[in-house]
Amino acid sequence: MKIFQPMLFVGLGGTGGLVGAELERKLRAELCGPDGVALSHLSGHAPYQLPDCLQFVYADYSESDLQRLPQFNVDPSLRAAYSRTSRATHNLLPNFDASPELTKMLRASLRDEVADWLPPRIDEPKVTPLHNGAGQLPTVGRAALFATLRHSLAPVLEPLLQAIDAIAKSAGELAELGGGKVNGCDVFVAFSVAGGTGAGIFLDYLHLINHAFQLRRFDGVKIYPLVVMPSSFSSAGGGGREAELNAARALVDLFRLVDAQNAPSEGTEIGDLDLDSGLGIRYPGTTPIRLRTGILPTAFLFSPTAGIRQDDLRRSIVSLVMSLIGTELGDSRPRGRATATDDDFQTFAASFINRGVHRSAVSPTGIGRQGVSTSLVASMTAPMDQLADLVAGRLLREAVTDLVERPRTALRDNAVPLIRQLFADSHLEELWERKQLDLPEPDPLPRGGKAIEQALGERIADMQRLLSDLQSLADRQAASMADRFAPRPAIDKLLQTVDPFLAERIVRGVPGSDEPIARLGFLGMLDSRSRAPQRPPGVTDQPPKTPRIKGRLAGMSPARWGDDDVQAALQEQDLWYQWRSRTVWHEAWREQQQQWQPPAATAGADLGRLVNAFRKHSDQERKISQQKGLELYEDRTGISYLLPPQRTLNHFYEDVVTRLIRREGMRENDDEAALLLRMIDGDTWREVHTLSRRNPDNAVAVVKAQLEGRITRLFAESGEHLEERPLLPAMGTLLAAAAGDADAADQVSKEALDLFGRKLTGLLPVGFTPEGTGPLRVLVTHPRVQAVEEVQEYLGKALRLPSDAKNSVEYRGVESDSVTVVLFRSEMSLTQVPEARKVLRQWARAKDSEQAQDVLRWRQRLGYRDSWMVSSEEDRRVILHRLLCCMWNGQVDVVDGDPASPERLRLRLHPEKGAHVPGVRLRLGDFPGGVSSWAELLRSYERWTVLDDERTVEDYCSQLMGAQPLGLARSASEPHPLFVELVEKTAPRQLELLAERRERGGERVEGWVRPLWEFWAKTLPAALDTEFGDQRAVQPTLRTLLEHVRGGTPAPRVRKEFPEPRRAVPDDDDWGTAPRASFDKYPSDTEERPRRASVDDYDDGYDADRADRGDRVDRSDRSDRGERGDRVNGRSGAADRSSVPWDEPGDPGPYGDDGERERPRRNPWDGDPE
Repeated sequence: MKIFQPMLFVGLGGTGGLVGAELERKLRAELCGPDGVALSHLSGHAPYQLPDCLQFVYADYSESDLQRLPQFNVDPSLRAAYSRTSRATHNLLPNFDASPELTKMLRASLRDEVADWLPPRIDEPKVTPLHNGAGQLPTVGRAALFATLRHSLAPVLEPLLQAIDAIAKSAGELAELGGGKVNGCDVFVAFSVAGGTGAGIFLDYLHLINHAFQLRRFDGVKIYPLVVMPSSFSSAGGGGREAELNAARALVDLFRLVDAQNAPSEGTEIGDLDLDSGLGIRYPGTTPIRLRTGILPTAFLFSPTAGIRQDDLRRSIVSLVMSLIGTELGDSRPRGRATATDDDFQTFAASFINRGVHRSAVSPTGIGRQGVSTSLVASMTAPMDQLADLVAGRLLREAVTDLVERPRTALRDNAVPLIRQLFADSHLEELWERKQLDLPEPDPLPRGGKAIEQALGERIADMQRLLSDLQSLADRQAASMADRFAPRPAIDKLLQTVDPFLAERIVRGVPGSDEPIARLGFLGMLDSRSRAPQRPPGVTDQPPKTPRIKGRLAGMSPARWGDDDVQAALQEQDLWYQWRSRTVWHEAWREQQQQWQPPAATAGADLGRLVNAFRKHSDQERKISQQKGLELYEDRTGISYLLPPQRTLNHFYEDVVTRLIRREGMRENDDEAALLLRMIDGDTWREVHTLSRRNPDNAVAVVKAQLEGRITRLFAESGEHLEERPLLPAMGTLLAAAAGDADAADQVSKEALDLFGRKLTGLLPVGFTPEGTGPLRVLVTHPRVQAVEEVQEYLGKALRLPSDAKNSVEYRGVESDSVTVVLFRSEMSLTQVPEARKVLRQWARAKDSEQAQDVLRWRQRLGYRDSWMVSSEEDRRVILHRLLCCMWNGQVDVVDGDPASPERLRLRLHPEKGAHVPGVRLRLGDFPGGVSSWAELLRSYERWTVLDDERTVEDYCSQLMGAQPLGLARSASEPHPLFVELVEKTAPRQLELLAERRERGGERVEGWVRPLWEFWAKTLPAALDTEFGDQRAVQPTLRTLLEHVRGGTPAPRVRKEFPEPRRAVPDDDDWGTAPRASFDKYPSDTEERPRRASVDDYDDGYDADRADRGDRVDRSDRSDRGERGDRVNGRSGAADRSSVPWDEPGDPGPYGDDGERERPRRNPWDGDPE
């Protein structure tokens, strides 16, 4: 595999960590090779070290989840290599045990930074302990991050900056891997929107990642969020209702950010403005941090299809990233739509994702833009790692079983010499030999019985004297030996020539051996040397008595020293002397037992631990390999394995072992045990022996990994005989052969080629397509081959691509042994993605009937007072403008109720009347007391567009959102009376009525008045002043058009700003300083109460016949200055612009009467497309 541009992967929460771990594993398998040393030529890379142009940063509140990352679960010798490209953000959690302590601190210390999004203390959930996570509450997750960053951004920025610095210096490595100069970086941020950590901190991390690149002046950066949807999790695994509620607000916040990136609005003025342009987040001690325009063009939503598992979905995400970073930016051969050249982009990912895509257009419903993308990836690979794992595991099991249980020829022939060598290497050679002091022989040899008897007596005396001398010598030698005793190095040296299974028998002994020394073993011999030696037969503690020596021939010939009876006496003395000398050595060695016995026991335990680890592996391997084999052959969705053409894994295993024996130059009748001893050398045995002292299982893993590396290399090698083809043919060879290459066909068997064709045809099952209705693009990456045209034609026929993607398929040859199909659907709004609509419906139902465990205010990041499901203020202005155009044309019929306050409306798609004209019915509800239901028009429209599952909703919305007054380019038509009544009669009365209600009800009714006031005083005037898109229009806005059709000349004027309704001063919003007893009401803002708006004030905004009022500020200028709803920390730049929910807990009745509540609506939503 080649890498063409740098990549930074950021994993947030548990899901982000799992995706990143799989991506690291896959990259190491591709780049580092089976033995991890494929990149050793890059500036001396350590084994399994990834290049510096690939960096990983992880963030999670759960330290236990962080400890599961790859860098903390490998052999300690490899951790330095892993840590060079992987960084975990530790200590991200503040030093608080429970969330109430945390929020209390924030309210006291960071009031300005958290006021708009941190809910008050009423019904605050209590998450404890925090080190286990955010309790699936995103607001708690974000609060914890702000508490950590209250003094500095360093905890988050430091690992990011370290990764960026490494990428910036990686140009040399990138060039060796196939890339060019570093002119950009693809940043992938993976998280789920189901939990509390990822969904709580993703928005902040997106801003801080951008900020880190800005600090390093690193350009060409694109950030791609990889979002795992809640349907990927079971109810027991973090899914269900809570996950869907979290996802609803997270998706809205994410794609409002994406929309702002794709359609930025910048004013013509800078400096001290009332409204700061652009979205941003303000952290303690910093200016607001904003994203650079265009850095976040889209986000990918991943939802599982039928039959796909969680781990397969993660592999699908990994395959997407691998395809994007491993494909070269160059000439592509797209089919279908004309596209820009790749030269317009810094990386292939940016080219494929953004080329020819229009995300800035308003969605068909008018809510949001088209920045949503969904994706699924299917890949077919040859699972060489898994197959090598299975073969190596079984080979090791078979070999260890034989080596442990089977009698060893080497043990029978060489046991005693090896044990003696262990004594010598342990500095115990004197103990092994137990030498006795030399006894001088009489000189000259005595003759005659008396002389010989005297000599024998003197000899016994000499022995006793020498034994006394030996006692002193042995004591000194034993002490010295015990001090120098080093059994571990001796066993290490032994392992240079024998395997640990034979070494264990030598060290511990062979119970059934005929040889006493072999039966005892090294440790047994050490213990034997500390016990009294076995007394020879007839030997006593006392020296043997001197026998009477007689001459020969009845005394005629004197006795000689060589006579039989003299020699018998000498042998008896020598036997006693030898036994007594050995007894002296044994007693001396026993005196040092406390010093030598612990290291001896430890050395034996070390070797036993290693052998037992192999035995444990052998005992468990059969069951484990059976499970792995079932998983390998299991039908999976999105993941296809090109398995060996042999009928079963048993046949494949036998072929591999046979091929290995031939390659190692062994005899055909050799078995797995001999093969293991040939493939694993003494240095490896010594290494694993040392490793087993800390982690025996890792020691086994080292041996198994060495076998796997050799087996993996064997897969692709041809046999020594010409008829032997590779055991696992390369994917590129199979692809070329399937496409008609005769040379490639000679290298693969018919069975392998047929299997490849079947697997490729079944790679994309029916229904395997990303969610949504946007245009679908396909990227097919395949191994680079010579016959490009033929291969692409073959893939086009073999792959069952979705029907709506036939004309937008791009084929790319890459340096990888896999075929990957990336399905990418884009140019959608949230309401065009089924699962997004589902979670938004769940949110709407929860808002209508909130349960105690829902705590909706603690599932957001930017503002707990926002009561709208999806739409922004800018969306509502545009939608209302289009609906007013429909009303101008007479396309709005009041079905039930008074025209000034209808209960139900019918929006006709066309000006024609009659039952045959399609339309939409909306229920606005019944509002007594003179309050008009027109203020519910936008909310009812939003609920219909989100909650209605009809496929024609977008088509109906497209018609409504394209409405403009009839004859706009000519003289314009007369407005319908309903339009005139709403604008000139109902609107002025409503603002006056609301001012009276606020005056009379005071702070109790602010929560109810504010959304109504915003509609009449802000949204409606802005809609009337929104310019038509038609440049031929006779007048630019509805307001001026109304004046024009009445024969007047619109006069420039300045529209007075209406006083904003203020929030009630909350009793409970004391930021943790008041006693709990005072928390009895819902919080409101604390700004001063504005004066009551007069009818004249209202008329300034709506009366088209009023005289000249001065220069009117152009609406587009006002929009440029931020009236679109730009926010900092989830609020408008002006402190008093926050929205209020329609129905907040604790609000009084709509008319100031605490006992009277709004009557329930008959339907949670009533959108009826006819």
